[in-house]
Amino acid sequence: MSRIFHFGIIGLGSISELVHLPSIASLKEKGIELTAVCDISEVRARELAMKWGAKRYYTSYEEFVKKEKGIIDAVIIASPNACHKNQAIMAAEAGMHVLVEKPLACTNKEAWDIVKACRRSGVKLMVGCNYRFWLPNEIAKKIIDEGLIGNPIMGRSALHEGWNLYPEQIAVSRFRYDPKLAGAGALFDLGAHKVDLLTWFLNSLPKRVFGVAKRLATPENVTPLDDSVAIIIEYQNSSIGVVTLDRFSPVVSEVNEVYGTEGMLFTSTESGGPYRSVPLAFYTDKEYVWETCPEIIKKNRWPIFFWAEDLINKPMPKRWISIVPPREWSYTRMVNHFIECIKEDKEPKVKGEDGAWAMEVLCGVFKSMETQSWVDLPLKEEVIPPGYKPP
Repeated sequence: MSRIFHFGIIGLGSISELVHLPSIASLKEKGIELTAVCDISEVRARELAMKWGAKRYYTSYEEFVKKEKGIIDAVIIASPNACHKNQAIMAAEAGMHVLVEKPLACTNKEAWDIVKACRRSGVKLMVGCNYRFWLPNEIAKKIIDEGLIGNPIMGRSALHEGWNLYPEQIAVSRFRYDPKLAGAGALFDLGAHKVDLLTWFLNSLPKRVFGVAKRLATPENVTPLDDSVAIIIEYQNSSIGVVTLDRFSPVVSEVNEVYGTEGMLFTSTESGGPYRSVPLAFYTDKEYVWETCPEIIKKNRWPIFFWAEDLINKPMPKRWISIVPPREWSYTRMVNHFIECIKEDKEPKVKGEDGAWAMEVLCGVFKSMETQSWVDLPLKEEVIPPGYKPP
């Protein structure tokens, strides 16, 4: 019988309550145990520890790390952004593997400090970018990597989601409105997801960035942070990416597009819309016959006119192919992957370095606004967002 794998969570806000705690509980049959939790609210820490079966709860992360050292195998850090650096480094130095919610940190230097601390301590570090774990996005990545759309040259990733949605209807605290805790608004909270996903699809490190992040629609007495963002990224492989974000749209609009030399694909996992009927669709310009076409096409290419049309047409007619995979919970798949990486000594799908490069891009936007020009990456100095003071 394999030993129990002990999990802890620091930060018991909405993301922990809605996805991390249920995800850990769903893996109980695999020997995963929620051992301890921590939150600055004693009432919340006690209630959620009782609800989800944690043996111990804490209100101080220092005490959590000190007393759980040698017991906890891995910890999820889901506290406000400004807390990530100190908590992740302390947990790593105590020998705990670390999964840090996005964004990895509030500055590019903080992000690399976390990466270096985990390397020194020999622990796994993963960033909580759950978009990579939605099945439509995993399949899209497979389509790209197998060359079905040729060489990916351009991509776009967009997430438009008003303050009135997650921050108001779901979030437990209001840290996202506070520059001292969040660092930035839409740029960090939404951009961490979309920059990471686009970089993954285009399969290259960022070379330079040009961008703007401004507060255009939100009253200053609500928050001084940005609510309107546009970013252009040039990658080392010469591909080009565009990211757009906002915090004022009344409904969610989310889409990812990749344009290759021999095809293209669209994905969307967070919302529907008048132009999105399926979570993934792709078009390939390649010439295929049924006997030799890739399995992913055979499994998803339903006939339009006649069941034998693809058997008798050589080559098969070119058209869009829609894919609707099962709606498996991305967070549970992410936590399960993290555990597998630890047990099997594998590299996480979203490495700490990935999170640090995303922070290079996001902090590069501030530098770009300052210089009114393209900014080379990695940045030559630590870029600190306006209103944020590193702890």
